[in-house]
This record gives sequence, C-alpha cells and structure tokens, in this order.
Amino acid sequence: MSVSRFHDLRFLPHHNFPGAEEVFDRMRSAPKFVFSRDVIEWLTEHSEDYSHAVAVAIEAGRTELPYGTMLIEWNDNPDERIFWMIEGGGGNSYQIWPAFHYRRAKRSMVFGDYFPASFTSKGEAFVKRYRGSVPTPLLRSFIDSYAPTAGIALCLAMTLHVRGIVTREPAPISPKLDAARTKSGKPPITKDYVTVHIGYATDKQGQNHSYEEGRGHVKPHVRAGHYRNQAVGRNRQERKRIWINPYLVNYGPDTKVQPQQYLVVP
Repeated sequence: MSVSRFHDLRFLPHHNFPGAEEVFDRMRSAPKFVFSRDVIEWLTEHSEDYSHAVAVAIEAGRTELPYGTMLIEWNDNPDERIFWMIEGGGGNSYQIWPAFHYRRAKRSMVFGDYFPASFTSKGEAFVKRYRGSVPTPLLRSFIDSYAPTAGIALCLAMTLHVRGIVTREPAPISPKLDAARTKSGKPPITKDYVTVHIGYATDKQGQNHSYEEGRGHVKPHVRAGHYRNQAVGRNRQERKRIWINPYLVNYGPDTKVQPQQYLVVP
C-alpha cells in the first residue's frame, strides 16, 4: 500500500522564496491523498475518455475540487518526492504549490508561490509558468520544467469525482517500523492521509466491474506503450529514457475475456 512521505521533508525556509514557510504550514494541515500506481496507470491508459469526461463536467459548470485545499502525492522516483498543494479559485481556476524532497541530498525545497492552472475546453489540464519571482534564469527553468507534473497532480485531484475511484484509510503502523525510522533520524509515519485506488470500473453499458489493487489482481487488458526512466550505469544511479511497447497484462493460455472499453464518468 502506498505510504505518505510528506513528513520526511526536512524543510528550512529560504530567503529567495518569501512566504514558503507559510505555504509549508498549510501543506501540513491540508487533507493528504496518496495515489497508488494503479490509478496512475489507469489515468494514462484512459486519458482520452478522462479528458472527455472532464470537458463535459466543465461545460456543466462542475469544476470544483473535491476539497478546498488538497495535498497530492504519488510515488514516481524513489530519489525524488514531489508534493503538490492544490486550491480551487472558482470558475475552472486552480493554484498549485510545489514542494520537493531529495533523499540523497537530504534537503527539501518549498516555494512561496504557485502555478496557475485550468482545464481546456477539451478537458486537458493546462498549467502556466510559475508565478513567483526567482533569483536566476536557471532556477526559473528548473521550476517551470515541473509544470506538466503539476497538470498530472490536478488531474489526479479531479479523479476523486470519478465513479470507481475510492479512498482508504492507512493501515495501522507497526511499532517496529516507527522505531526503525526514529533510529535512522526519520519522523514516525503519521496517519493523516488516505490512499486513493481503483475500486471498480464502469463499462459503456453502465455495469460495474470490480478492480482490485495490485498487479496480480488487475483484470486482463492491453497496457498502452509508454516511456520509462530505466536505471543504468554504475550502481544504477543514472537514468535513460526508454520506450516500452504495448503489452498484455494478466493474460494467460486460458484467458477468454476480451479487454473492456471503459467510459470515465466524473
């Protein structure tokens, strides 16, 4: 099960980002949602249906987030954690604040300003450049390079409107695990978050089909081709972007059921 790492942040205010300390305090009190890998893969595979559903919702004036303020988190790179605080400004307008945690560098970055964002008429997330001032063009380029990831975070926040997406409270934390974290200088794991995963999917006939979390229980389907950052080099510390061809998931010699076509309904 996905576990929140937000409290691993070792945050120190930086004079180049006035207001960052206040933003970090708001992040700590915001409702936290950790998205499982299944939701990320599902969103990628059904992006066209999802965008269409969002476009319909926008046309109907349903652009509000499930919560006024949300902290979005998912596990993408073990050496880098990105946290996004999202607030709705009304009328298909959103503000997205980033926070970064680099495990190797043992440092965290929280910015005092935000990315303005919205959805296009086609239901695609559109994120503008970082609104705040930065001391150097290089840092500006670094921050703006994360705008697409901010768009993913906004889409994940909106999935909580989708039927079949469910939330789950964290499981009880092991005292031994907390003791080991404390010994290594990490804070104990908190329970102030929920995991978001797929509970069921709805086909075009309106019928619900169970969708269990975990690769071994995912229904047979074709996984779309995609890029992956492959670990390479000495001690596997470098990354190389490679293309993964489409392939069958959970298909065996006796598989008779053909992949379902799903319609996402916000």
